[in-house]
Amino acid sequence: MTHDLVHAVITGALVFSVMMGLQKAGLYKPHKEGGPRWSWPLFFGVAVSVFILNLIWP
Repeated sequence: MTHDLVHAVITGALVFSVMMGLQKAGLYKPHKEGGPRWSWPLFFGVAVSVFILNLIWP
């Protein structure tokens, strides 16, 4: 169970870092700041990063 908790924490940190990275790159703007409700770059960024994490650490 502790292994799953660590994986979840790392996944959360990865999602947060992808979101911040895309914001700094100008590819994502939060909805509260006038951005769209759905962001394809954010979706694909998170999906690819979590997929790679799960390939490395199943």
